[in-house]
Amino acid sequence: MDERIVHVEQGEPEEAGELTAALEIGRVLERHYPHHPWLISFSGGALVIRHLPIANAVSMATGREGFGQLLKKELQKGTHKDLCDQAVKAGGALLEAFSLPRGPWDGRDPIVPQDLIQAAKAGKAGRDLIHG
Repeated sequence: MDERIVHVEQGEPEEAGELTAALEIGRVLERHYPHHPWLISFSGGALVIRHLPIANAVSMATGREGFGQLLKKELQKGTHKDLCDQAVKAGGALLEAFSLPRGPWDGRDPIVPQDLIQAAKAGKAGRDLIHG
């Protein structure tokens, strides 16, 4: 199996235990969405899922860096497997929102939604891509 994890960020020293979870989430995302370049991190206990071409496209369209899908600590429910399932749902929502396939990545460029561009230009944080 070709498992590629582009980057995993450790975060703060007290979050070092989350590195193992980030690695596993990266592997699960790769299995569900092969060849998509993910960056997984934890920040303040929140899980942050970034797709590198999406983050780059948002930066180019809005001038804002670091775009990703955030799963706040209080929304992380259940077991480690449940967190992986939530990450798969969040990653899939991210792909769909930017017109990318939920299957293997074919290298196409993401399409930044106009409402996200307008929200960023208006100084708003953007929009919630996870429902539920």
